[in-house]
Amino acid sequence: MNIWRGPRTLGKLLFLWTRYFGLSSLIIQVTVMSHGSLSNKFCSVFFWWEAVSVLISSVSVDIILLTRVYAVYNRNKQLLYGMVGFQLITAATTLVLYVFYIPAGLGSPPVYNLTGCASPSVSRNLGACLFPRIASEVVLCLLMLYKQWDRYRNEIGSSQFKLLVQDSIIYFFCTLAVHLTNLLVFYLAPRGLVLMAIGWEMGIPCTMGCRLLLNLFNHYGSASGQHTTLLQ
Repeated sequence: MNIWRGPRTLGKLLFLWTRYFGLSSLIIQVTVMSHGSLSNKFCSVFFWWEAVSVLISSVSVDIILLTRVYAVYNRNKQLLYGMVGFQLITAATTLVLYVFYIPAGLGSPPVYNLTGCASPSVSRNLGACLFPRIASEVVLCLLMLYKQWDRYRNEIGSSQFKLLVQDSIIYFFCTLAVHLTNLLVFYLAPRGLVLMAIGWEMGIPCTMGCRLLLNLFNHYGSASGQHTTLLQ
């Protein structure tokens, strides 16, 4: 693959970090959730680890999206600084919500005879932690859509530009589906099961974030300039 033979670049480092951080996080989560007889103290640490891992995953992929926005806006530094500031605000907001809503531990014996750290003490309001991330991705998607509309209106475009916008929009709708699924689980699932789908928040965005980068690498490495999209 082109990425392995290529030089060390920011894109390559982002790819390797996003790919293997997401994979290792999911392995740890599956291992913990399949293990029984876990202590209250351990689960308290695990809840925080799980939440922070989701946040790190989201920030990593948002950096990938931000570099794409930066590219299609002709390296507009004012836009870059504004978006970096907005990303910091959303990440800080998420951390504040974590402090309020992440439980101190199991709170009571595990429910439904589940293994791992299933706890009825997890607040449904923890779902509010997803809203800052949704807001961040909506802004990035709107910036891409606006630039696409502006280029279409002025009949300006290139295969690289179309790839950047097309894959970013596909990524947005796929991750939005993940966020909405988790929100439904948070607010509709029985108490103690509200974190059952949280692994998707690590796995799917990281996987698709890597695909965003791979499509660009394949595009540059192809002599014909042909490429595939996220769905192919």
